[in-house]
Amino acid sequence: MSVTEPTMIGLSEKAHALLSQMKEDNFLAEMADGYRLGIGLALAQGIEPDDVPQRRTVFSVATIDPDQEIAAAIRALIDLKGGSVYRMAERLADWGVIEIAKRFDGTPIDVGALVPKSE
Repeated sequence: MSVTEPTMIGLSEKAHALLSQMKEDNFLAEMADGYRLGIGLALAQGIEPDDVPQRRTVFSVATIDPDQEIAAAIRALIDLKGGSVYRMAERLADWGVIEIAKRFDGTPIDVGALVPKSE
């Protein structure tokens, strides 16, 4: 049985507000950049977050992942157990945006500091 993927994806209200604030504060050129960064951070940290509570639809999948490279990365790193790759992307983005806001509250975002150092 194939999974029907959503065409629109989003964030929790909390993560959306944080992402909007980071954009307003000029820490991000576009909110979509922060969404992608949130996904990348969660993947780099090996996080498999819970479902997004009260999801707010924000982006089209075509805007966030036009070449399906994010979907390919998620599939390579996470066992989706038959679930939707873009619902997982929402979960990853939500966790990642909240984590970025915690780490860089009011200061410029140092992307290099987000990625764990390999030994």
